[in-house]
Amino acid sequence: MGSSSYTGCVTVLDLALPTSQVVATIPATTATSTTPATGTGPLGVAINPAGTRVYVVNYGDSTDLKTAGTVSVIDSDPTSATLNTVIASITVGVKPQIVAINPNGATAYVTNSVGNTVSVIDTATNKETAKLAVGGVPVGVAFTPDGKKAYVTLADKSRVAVIDATANTVSSTTIALTSNNPVGIVVNPAGTFAYVANYGQGDYKQTGVVSVIDTAKDAEVATIPVDVGPIGIATSPDGSKVYVSNYVSGTVSVIDAATNKAIAELLVGTGPLGISVDSNGTYAYVNNAGSAAVAVIDLATNALRASWTSGGTGPNYSAITSSAGLSVNLDQRGLTGSWYNASVSGQGLVLESSPDVGGAGHGRLFAGWFTYDTTAAGGQRWYSLQGDVSSTDKTAALTIYAGVGGNFNAGPVVTPVVVGQATLQFTDCAHGILRYTFSDGSGRKGFIALDRLTGGATCTASGDNGAVGGGDQYSGSWYNPGTSGQGLILDVDRTKTPGPILFGGWFTYAPNGQQTGGGASQNWFTIQSSDAPAQVNAYSAAIVSGSGGAFLDPASKVTTTTVGSANVVFTSCTTATLTYSFTAGANQGLGGTQSLVRLGPPPAGCQ
Repeated sequence: MGSSSYTGCVTVLDLALPTSQVVATIPATTATSTTPATGTGPLGVAINPAGTRVYVVNYGDSTDLKTAGTVSVIDSDPTSATLNTVIASITVGVKPQIVAINPNGATAYVTNSVGNTVSVIDTATNKETAKLAVGGVPVGVAFTPDGKKAYVTLADKSRVAVIDATANTVSSTTIALTSNNPVGIVVNPAGTFAYVANYGQGDYKQTGVVSVIDTAKDAEVATIPVDVGPIGIATSPDGSKVYVSNYVSGTVSVIDAATNKAIAELLVGTGPLGISVDSNGTYAYVNNAGSAAVAVIDLATNALRASWTSGGTGPNYSAITSSAGLSVNLDQRGLTGSWYNASVSGQGLVLESSPDVGGAGHGRLFAGWFTYDTTAAGGQRWYSLQGDVSSTDKTAALTIYAGVGGNFNAGPVVTPVVVGQATLQFTDCAHGILRYTFSDGSGRKGFIALDRLTGGATCTASGDNGAVGGGDQYSGSWYNPGTSGQGLILDVDRTKTPGPILFGGWFTYAPNGQQTGGGASQNWFTIQSSDAPAQVNAYSAAIVSGSGGAFLDPASKVTTTTVGSANVVFTSCTTATLTYSFTAGANQGLGGTQSLVRLGPPPAGCQ
């Protein structure tokens, strides 16, 4: 999806080689418009992590140096009846330029080049909630992967401002750069370095420069010469390469991030501006503002693969939805593991993927979701999610269940009830998106981007690339039939050094949960080992409890406390024992041994 400042439209392209197809054109507002449309002079574009909303900055709506600009919100949810239409318009600052979405999806930042501010947008309400003064002319903006910091280029100061994205406060110190006119900025996927495209004077007398910022020190640590007029910048998904569009020279520079040296210069067209890289790291897409085209670069060969007509004139910036997410095979064991979002650390999912349990190519996903009530005072909550998948599915459809009224390690048997629906999509083996809609009266509906925490030894986009072993054959769901309705989902991660670790969720109830009833009867713990075991079937672990959180709320402060210890021994592929002792918390003084059986069949090859 790209913006075109001259025609004032947004073009939606289907990124299918060898030629693309314009699937929609969203026009600008005119005096005779009868349907919602984008503003004038669209410039920066960003897509939320779920791929359901597109934010377009309308620079041209600021008709003078006092009139506010806008941001158009476009529905990009392929299941929506309003797909590819403008559903909201947000008033921001004067002469807005670039927009970035926090990885947690909750906020967006927009740089306002007149007034020297950054607008903060609440994406749930599509309202501007604050303007942050940054002390210079802001142009580019980029978040760190954990969503806790944002960097803003100050074009007139040769500096970069640093924003605490949790508190929405601007640091009193800025990062000095040795080159002038910084414009584009990107943070690598590891969050360790930011790269700044310094446009300079924009003429052939001055070589362009990319600044490298160490995000731990918030200081420039290297400069990299590139071609003339660097302006747009992007990284490969693994962070090994940085791609820079050079507006004046009509080229793209390819930088090796390990050596901080440009290793290739590719001629792409006239006036390349924005550049985007797909989530597979297969292609880069370059908006040639001077030739109304999008150049496609094959990143395996660093060669121009195609040039597409953009559907408008003067394409500026673009954003693309994940392409990898459409090809990850859901029917594979490798998706088993624990997943979380760093912005709401202290809550997450433990997932078991059971391939081929319904026949070849037909599997099942089962997950435990440990989280909190909608307010911190409400305490812990947990849900189970389950659904069938096939090897051709792009998205898993899951049902959300909740069980209440049980007692810790005792009857009665609890039968869970349906409380919502969810979908789960993976953009690659390390990233996913969970969309949820609760039907329990809470009105909760939204999404959360997920990062893998553990597991995935055999995961590839096309399916498992090896057999289970090294302990991960024991990963899965375990319970005591006598207390059905509570249990554990455990993941043995053999990829960790020096040896496999055990991480899991224990989904249970308060000792007096039956009497308490309702959601307050629920309790969960995480089981975490730290040392490599002597044998891959036996683990000593800490029992950890969390408190103070609120359901997917980045502002809530989760406190984790070790409340006991456990020993988990897998006596076979289908049986195990859990010996536990609580030394703190509501379960203090409780201890014992549970005999566990696996829920569902063991993975193929488990011995």
